Amino acid sequence: MNEKVKKTKQEKGNWKEFWNLLMKIHLPWHWILAAFLCNFLYNKVMLKLPTVTAGLMSGSLDHKVLWDAILFYVVFTLVLCGDTALRTPAQHVAARNARRAIWDRMLHIRMDYYDSNNPSDLMSTITNDTTTGMQLLVQFLTGFLPMIYYLAVALATVSSYNIWLMVSIFILLPVKIIYMVFIGKWRYRTQAGLFQEIGGLTAYLAERVRNLSLIKTYTNEENELKNGENVCHRLFGANMRVTKLECSVTALGTLIGMMQVMIVMVFGVVLLKRGDITIQQWVAFYMFSGTISTSFDNLISYWMSLKTIQGTLARTARLLKAPLEEDKAKGEKKPENMDVVFKNVTFSYGEKKALKDISFTIPAKSSTAIIGLCGSGKTTSMSLLERFYEPDEGAVTLGNVPVSQIPLQTLRGYMGYVQQGADIFSGTAREALTYGLHKKIADETIWKAAERSGFAELLRKWEKGLDTPIASGGTSMSGGQRQKLVLAREFMRDTEILLLDEPTSALDASASRMIQDTIFEMFQDRTKIIITHDLSLLEKVDQIVVLHNGEMAGCGTYRELYGNCAAFMELIAACQEEKEALQQ
Repeated sequence: MNEKVKKTKQEKGNWKEFWNLLMKIHLPWHWILAAFLCNFLYNKVMLKLPTVTAGLMSGSLDHKVLWDAILFYVVFTLVLCGDTALRTPAQHVAARNARRAIWDRMLHIRMDYYDSNNPSDLMSTITNDTTTGMQLLVQFLTGFLPMIYYLAVALATVSSYNIWLMVSIFILLPVKIIYMVFIGKWRYRTQAGLFQEIGGLTAYLAERVRNLSLIKTYTNEENELKNGENVCHRLFGANMRVTKLECSVTALGTLIGMMQVMIVMVFGVVLLKRGDITIQQWVAFYMFSGTISTSFDNLISYWMSLKTIQGTLARTARLLKAPLEEDKAKGEKKPENMDVVFKNVTFSYGEKKALKDISFTIPAKSSTAIIGLCGSGKTTSMSLLERFYEPDEGAVTLGNVPVSQIPLQTLRGYMGYVQQGADIFSGTAREALTYGLHKKIADETIWKAAERSGFAELLRKWEKGLDTPIASGGTSMSGGQRQKLVLAREFMRDTEILLLDEPTSALDASASRMIQDTIFEMFQDRTKIIITHDLSLLEKVDQIVVLHNGEMAGCGTYRELYGNCAAFMELIAACQEEKEALQQ
């Protein structure tokens, strides 16, 4: 599909994506059905309004007329309250279910989708988009068909008075249909654009708020203020386009309504003077004409509302079509051992080659460092092992079993992960220490793990101990303290393989040595795969894999590579220069 056709399709709205969305968000149909029946009853009661009012305005003091009127207004009030009482919870339950479906999708989408789609931008699909979209959707589902019913019965009643009365109501119908189609398309474009800009602002603020210290360090407040103003201005522009649309809708709707009233009045008066209808029929018709005209307007509003819903949920619909991680493994294939083998692995990010025909083996319970300059493929190799991505060619195996044939939950359950910076989620110390442990952990076990990693020293200083609140990202702790916390957690996970991504890069020399010692002492019997530039750490591992521009440049011990591998010596020199620069 070329870009022009694709853009046109997006501007009109993709109905297939929209129906797919409705199938996946688990709408609360029992709530919607109850609200629908109540709305249907409301419209049925409304059909009595013109005749009841006409009876009162005819001047009759008959007891039946009065009691009918009292009964009507009592029932009308009860039904109206019931409609609101049922429809509002249905909207909230629908929004809740939609948020769960979207969040579940985001958690299981393939990682390569996020390479081209900012997760922060997508988060507003869970907040703004679902709130507005579900409110309008439930209103449409509960009100559209009852409105059709009301129109059909009302028109039949009016035609029973005089066929020309019904004709007068239909004269402007073609104009209203053209108006409905035109405004519907305009509304889809404006709503889709509005929520796209809301997502952009959410993503911008989320990123900047997380990095306020960086902004302040570089004294870049003024530039960030301008950048923020630009993003806000784009949202302002989208809001103004919506406002212009609503002004146009109000103006055109009012004009068409006035024309409708004039036509109805002329027809009614002429038929009344000719004696074709009675005064009571005229009063009932005049009231019917107003409600019928309003109902036609409401039908148009429902169509425009449907296009608004489609525009509001356009990003959500596309998100729910995003590719999921495929768990092709059938049955439980247990590896014979924990040997990790990369065999002729090639992988690309789009057109960019990240790894080119690399092969190496990491024996079980050994320690291996994967090193190389930035962009050499170090992190990519870890991602392939965890199946965040699939290799283009070759295979990654665990104990002679391709990782693609091991169920994802099982595969990732074999691995622990200590990331660069050791970022952690907000919560209590206990929650941070037990994150990802899918069983209840006794406090005694937590304290023992904390003792092993050295984190207990800090825990004892906290008055609330394990119940101490921890800031998002662990910013209330130093880098070394965060690493000790994560190591304690990984010790309790007791996985066969431990992946460490630059575990000492953010630490000073003293803290670095302490963390290194802790790693090799705590995880002696586990396979350790370490991405690092730390020279002192390289001398401790059993094996070093050297990558250069995505290709294998060498594999062996520190002694075997030293002086015999040009890429290794280049890295040693670069690390040494960096170390000396920091010491000056």
